[in-house]
Amino acid sequence: MSTQSLLLEVNNLTVDFKTENENVRAVDDISFSLKKGEVLGIVGESGSGKSVTALSIMQLIQTPPGKIISGDINYYDPSGNKIDLSLLSKKNIQSFRGKKIAMIFQEPMTSLNPVYTCGNQIVEAIRQHQNISKKKAKEKTIEL
Repeated sequence: MSTQSLLLEVNNLTVDFKTENENVRAVDDISFSLKKGEVLGIVGESGSGKSVTALSIMQLIQTPPGKIISGDINYYDPSGNKIDLSLLSKKNIQSFRGKKIAMIFQEPMTSLNPVYTCGNQIVEAIRQHQNISKKKAKEKTIEL
């Protein structure tokens, strides 16, 4: 597969969570790739590791108790350059999230603040990642 068409590649991802008595394997050696323009659905029973996989990609696993034990999480920019998300600093991954990759959490009501309109929250997210005025961010929000 050409890296030009790749967007995301997860290879042999394994994630454990440390409990009082043992390590619990939440994700065991999962691999998949996503091409530009593709839609990927990750389906499984409750507790099968879907959310942990997505949180790992976004580098949002709480450490401790969670830890990526092994695997590669690679994002490919528009030029086909590979970026290993697990190697990005906290500052770099934070600017990457919401601009290059995003996640819709299982319970959107816990992600959105009901005190503010959805539009204002999107404007805030755009301004966090782009150096533009509130007016320009609002125009971009309306375009979405």
